[in-house]
Amino acid sequence: MLPSWLPNRSQTAILNPSRVIALLVVVLVFLGCAQAPHIYTVQPSALENIRSEISTIDVHLSPEPAETELLLPAKGFWGGVRRGIAVGAAMPVMIGFVSPIPGGTFLGLLFSPIGALIGGVYGATTAVPAREVEHAQVMLEMAADNLQRMRLRDSFVESLVDLGNAHTDLTFTVWHEGHQAYDGRNARLAVRVEKTGLRGMYSVDPSTDIFLQMQVQLINERGNVVLIDEHFTCASDQERTFKEWADQGGIDLIQEIESCEQELAEKIVDDLFRVYPIEWKY
Repeated sequence: MLPSWLPNRSQTAILNPSRVIALLVVVLVFLGCAQAPHIYTVQPSALENIRSEISTIDVHLSPEPAETELLLPAKGFWGGVRRGIAVGAAMPVMIGFVSPIPGGTFLGLLFSPIGALIGGVYGATTAVPAREVEHAQVMLEMAADNLQRMRLRDSFVESLVDLGNAHTDLTFTVWHEGHQAYDGRNARLAVRVEKTGLRGMYSVDPSTDIFLQMQVQLINERGNVVLIDEHFTCASDQERTFKEWADQGGIDLIQEIESCEQELAEKIVDDLFRVYPIEWKY
């Protein structure tokens, strides 16, 4: 599923977690970074109508390559200095922004130069040597090649078909090029991997998790009408540094991607064809 990762990518986030930074992250998440799937807000009667009008689901995984988001560590002494200055300067401002202290953002701006100085020194002393980063990149490229040889795309589609047939009353099949719908009760489950890679908190040597983000559309094949349009994301439970992900030929990366494939297949079948939203009464 992973495309060739490791060309230059933009990298975003924050310093190594401490209690203050952890609080900052929690606040930002609750300000709107996480959103519930749209299907959870659909009226149960409307969702039942959609499901009752179809009998056969043709599963198709788009061959379109996914966007790659890769958070790399700073490379070498000067890379560490630059990263440390950037993060050190931004951190007081971000903490001031979310703090309850009046004028917190202004105070953060005042302390920003001090933070930049401290961050630069920290980055210079803790940055990963450039040679080690480059070696880790080679190892992860090899892991990505191994994933492609494992034909995970095919196994993912097969998992969706098997789970759908085992846990619903619908008939799931693999969609083939040139397929023609024979009646209005055929639907296509169109899956596209939107984004994949390593993401985490921006720092000199960040810990990251592997993630996969998918768009899934349920489309009535007569008229090509989109019935449901959802996004699903899976991320590894454990975070690791870039070098740790590359250890032993990237075996942990491969296992996490395999686990994500199965988890996403189960969630797609459950959310789209089995779960009903609950209407909360206050």
